[in-house]
Amino acid sequence: MEFLDLLNSNKMTLIVSLPENKVEFAQAAVKGGADALKVHANVYHPASGNNFGGVMEQKEVFEKIIKYANVPVGLVPGAQLYASKDEIKIIEEIGFSFLSMFAHYMPLYMIDSNLDKMIAVNETYDLGHIRAVNRIGVDVIEADVLPDDRREKIYVFDLMRYGRLVENVDKPVVVPTQRIIEPDEVRFLYELGVKGIMIGAIVTGNTVEGVERITSLFREAINKL
Repeated sequence: MEFLDLLNSNKMTLIVSLPENKVEFAQAAVKGGADALKVHANVYHPASGNNFGGVMEQKEVFEKIIKYANVPVGLVPGAQLYASKDEIKIIEEIGFSFLSMFAHYMPLYMIDSNLDKMIAVNETYDLGHIRAVNRIGVDVIEADVLPDDRREKIYVFDLMRYGRLVENVDKPVVVPTQRIIEPDEVRFLYELGVKGIMIGAIVTGNTVEGVERITSLFREAINKL
Protein backbone atom coordinates (compact mmCIF):
# COMPACT_ATOMS: atom_id res chain seq x y z
CA MET A 1 0.00 0.00 0.00
CA GLU A 2 1.30 3.47 -0.87
CA PHE A 3 1.94 6.17 1.72
CA LEU A 4 -1.10 8.30 0.93
CA ASP A 5 -3.34 5.23 0.89
CA LEU A 6 -2.14 4.33 4.39
CA LEU A 7 -2.95 7.78 5.70
CA ASN A 8 -6.40 7.76 4.14
CA SER A 9 -7.31 4.27 5.32
CA ASN A 10 -5.71 3.95 8.77
CA LYS A 11 -7.14 5.47 11.93
CA MET A 12 -3.61 6.67 12.65
CA THR A 13 -0.45 5.94 10.65
CA LEU A 14 2.84 5.44 12.48
CA ILE A 15 5.86 6.87 10.67
CA VAL A 16 9.39 6.58 12.03
CA SER A 17 11.98 9.16 11.07
CA LEU A 18 15.24 7.25 11.35
CA PRO A 19 18.00 8.97 13.39
CA GLU A 20 20.58 7.47 11.02
CA ASN A 21 20.27 6.06 7.51
CA LYS A 22 21.23 2.54 8.51
CA VAL A 23 19.52 -0.77 7.83
CA GLU A 24 19.59 -1.72 11.51
CA PHE A 25 17.49 1.34 12.40
CA ALA A 26 15.01 0.47 9.65
CA GLN A 27 14.84 -3.10 10.95
CA ALA A 28 14.21 -1.86 14.48
CA ALA A 29 11.41 0.47 13.39
CA VAL A 30 9.68 -2.18 11.29
CA LYS A 31 10.01 -4.74 14.06
CA GLY A 32 8.46 -2.22 16.43
CA GLY A 33 5.46 -1.84 14.15
CA ALA A 34 6.12 1.18 11.92
CA ASP A 35 3.74 1.70 9.00
CA ALA A 36 6.26 3.83 7.10
CA LEU A 37 9.82 5.13 7.40
CA LYS A 38 11.58 8.37 6.56
CA VAL A 39 15.26 8.93 5.77
CA HIS A 40 17.27 12.06 4.95
CA ALA A 41 19.69 13.49 2.38
CA ASN A 42 21.48 16.84 2.02
CA VAL A 43 20.57 18.09 5.50
CA TYR A 44 21.78 18.55 9.06
CA HIS A 45 19.21 17.09 11.45
CA PRO A 46 19.30 18.97 14.79
CA ALA A 47 17.25 16.46 16.80
CA SER A 48 19.58 13.55 16.01
CA GLY A 49 22.73 15.66 15.62
CA ASN A 50 23.55 14.01 12.28
CA ASN A 51 24.70 15.38 8.95
CA PHE A 52 23.19 13.46 6.02
CA GLY A 53 25.03 13.32 2.71
CA GLY A 54 23.72 13.52 -0.82
CA VAL A 55 21.48 11.11 -2.69
CA MET A 56 24.17 9.47 -4.78
CA GLU A 57 26.57 8.84 -1.91
CA GLN A 58 23.76 7.16 0.04
CA LYS A 59 22.14 5.35 -2.89
CA GLU A 60 23.35 1.90 -1.84
CA VAL A 61 22.10 2.16 1.74
CA PHE A 62 18.78 3.60 0.53
CA GLU A 63 18.32 0.57 -1.73
CA LYS A 64 19.04 -1.76 1.19
CA ILE A 65 16.63 0.02 3.52
CA ILE A 66 13.82 -0.03 0.94
CA LYS A 67 14.47 -3.69 0.11
CA TYR A 68 14.30 -4.73 3.74
CA ALA A 69 11.54 -2.47 5.01
CA ASN A 70 8.52 -3.74 3.05
CA VAL A 71 6.72 -0.55 4.14
CA PRO A 72 6.63 2.81 2.34
CA VAL A 73 9.89 4.72 2.72
CA GLY A 74 10.10 8.46 2.22
CA LEU A 75 13.03 10.78 1.68
CA VAL A 76 13.81 14.30 2.80
CA PRO A 77 15.69 15.35 -0.37
CA GLY A 78 17.26 18.38 1.28
CA ALA A 79 16.64 21.90 2.52
CA GLN A 80 18.68 24.87 1.23
CA LEU A 81 20.65 22.26 -0.72
CA TYR A 82 18.35 19.75 -2.37
CA ALA A 83 18.15 16.95 -4.92
CA SER A 84 18.31 17.89 -8.60
CA LYS A 85 15.75 16.89 -11.23
CA ASP A 86 17.98 14.00 -12.30
CA GLU A 87 18.38 12.86 -8.70
CA ILE A 88 14.60 12.90 -8.22
CA LYS A 89 14.35 10.45 -11.13
CA ILE A 90 16.91 8.22 -9.40
CA ILE A 91 14.95 8.51 -6.14
CA GLU A 92 11.86 7.28 -7.98
CA GLU A 93 13.79 4.40 -9.55
CA ILE A 94 15.26 3.31 -6.22
CA GLY A 95 11.73 2.69 -4.95
CA PHE A 96 10.95 5.51 -2.55
CA SER A 97 7.26 6.11 -1.85
CA PHE A 98 7.19 9.78 -0.90
CA LEU A 99 9.14 13.01 -0.68
CA SER A 100 9.13 15.05 2.54
CA MET A 101 10.29 18.65 2.58
CA PHE A 102 9.52 22.11 3.91
CA ALA A 103 7.32 24.01 1.47
CA HIS A 104 9.69 26.99 1.46
CA TYR A 105 12.54 24.78 0.23
CA MET A 106 10.68 22.54 -2.25
CA PRO A 107 11.36 23.49 -5.90
CA LEU A 108 8.42 23.29 -8.27
CA TYR A 109 9.84 20.40 -10.29
CA MET A 110 9.35 18.13 -7.29
CA ILE A 111 5.58 18.63 -7.59
CA ASP A 112 5.80 16.76 -10.91
CA SER A 113 7.34 13.69 -9.25
CA ASN A 114 5.21 10.55 -9.33
CA LEU A 115 5.95 10.06 -5.63
CA ASP A 116 3.55 11.23 -2.92
CA LYS A 117 4.55 14.65 -1.62
CA MET A 118 4.47 15.56 2.08
CA ILE A 119 5.21 19.23 2.66
CA ALA A 120 6.07 20.62 6.06
CA VAL A 121 4.71 23.96 7.22
CA ASN A 122 6.04 25.86 10.21
CA GLU A 123 4.71 28.42 12.67
CA THR A 124 5.40 31.35 10.31
CA TYR A 125 2.78 30.24 7.77
CA ASP A 126 -0.50 32.13 8.10
CA LEU A 127 -3.98 30.79 7.33
CA GLY A 128 -3.79 32.14 3.80
CA HIS A 129 -0.66 30.10 3.15
CA ILE A 130 -2.25 27.03 4.70
CA ARG A 131 -5.47 27.25 2.68
CA ALA A 132 -3.53 27.78 -0.54
CA VAL A 133 -2.10 24.27 -0.10
CA ASN A 134 -5.51 22.93 -1.13
CA ARG A 135 -4.88 24.19 -4.67
CA ILE A 136 -1.31 22.88 -5.00
CA GLY A 137 -0.40 19.38 -6.17
CA VAL A 138 0.90 18.01 -2.89
CA ASP A 139 -0.63 15.17 -0.91
CA VAL A 140 0.15 15.38 2.81
CA ILE A 141 0.81 18.21 5.28
CA GLU A 142 3.41 17.85 8.02
CA ALA A 143 2.52 20.03 11.01
CA ASP A 144 5.97 21.32 11.95
CA VAL A 145 4.23 24.23 13.68
CA LEU A 146 6.05 24.43 17.01
CA PRO A 147 8.80 27.08 17.16
CA ASP A 148 11.64 24.61 17.74
CA ASP A 149 12.50 21.00 18.52
CA ARG A 150 13.15 20.41 22.20
CA ARG A 151 12.63 17.73 24.80
CA GLU A 152 9.59 19.24 26.48
CA LYS A 153 5.98 18.15 26.74
CA ILE A 154 3.29 19.45 24.43
CA TYR A 155 0.40 21.50 25.79
CA VAL A 156 -3.22 22.27 24.90
CA PHE A 157 -2.11 25.28 22.85
CA ASP A 158 -0.01 22.93 20.73
CA LEU A 159 -3.10 20.82 20.05
CA MET A 160 -4.80 24.03 18.93
CA ARG A 161 -1.98 24.66 16.43
CA TYR A 162 -2.43 21.17 14.99
CA GLY A 163 -6.19 21.54 14.94
CA ARG A 164 -5.97 24.80 13.00
CA LEU A 165 -4.18 22.93 10.22
CA VAL A 166 -6.65 20.06 10.19
CA GLU A 167 -9.58 22.49 9.96
CA ASN A 168 -8.12 24.40 7.01
CA VAL A 169 -6.66 21.77 4.68
CA ASP A 170 -8.32 18.99 2.73
CA LYS A 171 -5.26 16.73 2.89
CA PRO A 172 -4.07 14.33 5.62
CA VAL A 173 -2.10 16.01 8.42
CA VAL A 174 0.92 14.32 10.02
CA VAL A 175 2.31 15.51 13.36
CA PRO A 176 6.07 15.10 13.95
CA THR A 177 7.47 14.77 17.46
CA GLN A 178 9.09 18.19 17.70
CA ARG A 179 8.39 17.84 21.41
CA ILE A 180 7.83 14.85 23.65
CA ILE A 181 4.53 13.20 22.82
CA GLU A 182 3.76 10.15 24.94
CA PRO A 183 2.19 7.06 23.35
CA ASP A 184 -0.99 7.47 25.39
CA GLU A 185 -1.33 11.06 24.11
CA VAL A 186 -1.80 9.94 20.50
CA ARG A 187 -5.53 9.72 21.14
CA PHE A 188 -5.69 13.52 21.45
CA LEU A 189 -4.22 13.85 17.96
CA TYR A 190 -6.66 11.27 16.66
CA GLU A 191 -9.60 13.16 18.16
CA LEU A 192 -8.41 16.30 16.33
CA GLY A 193 -8.47 14.49 13.00
CA VAL A 194 -4.71 14.08 12.62
CA LYS A 195 -4.00 11.10 10.35
CA GLY A 196 -0.39 10.27 11.19
CA ILE A 197 2.28 10.68 13.84
CA MET A 198 5.93 10.74 12.86
CA ILE A 199 8.22 9.83 15.73
CA GLY A 200 11.87 10.79 15.63
CA ALA A 201 14.93 11.25 17.77
CA ILE A 202 13.19 13.52 20.30
CA VAL A 203 11.22 10.50 21.54
CA THR A 204 13.05 7.46 20.13
CA GLY A 205 16.58 8.53 21.01
CA ASN A 206 19.52 7.59 18.82
CA THR A 207 19.93 3.89 19.59
CA VAL A 208 18.61 0.88 17.69
CA GLU A 209 17.11 -0.53 20.89
CA GLY A 210 15.36 2.74 21.67
CA VAL A 211 13.86 2.99 18.20
CA GLU A 212 12.37 -0.49 18.44
CA ARG A 213 11.11 -0.09 22.00
CA ILE A 214 9.49 3.32 21.53
CA THR A 215 8.00 2.38 18.16
CA SER A 216 6.37 -0.65 19.74
CA LEU A 217 4.84 1.51 22.49
CA PHE A 218 3.31 3.84 19.91
CA ARG A 219 2.12 0.85 17.88
CA GLU A 220 0.35 -0.53 20.93
CA ALA A 221 -1.30 2.83 21.67
CA ILE A 222 -2.46 3.29 18.07
CA ASN A 223 -3.91 -0.22 17.96
CA LYS A 224 -6.13 0.74 20.90
CA LEU A 225 -7.75 3.68 19.10
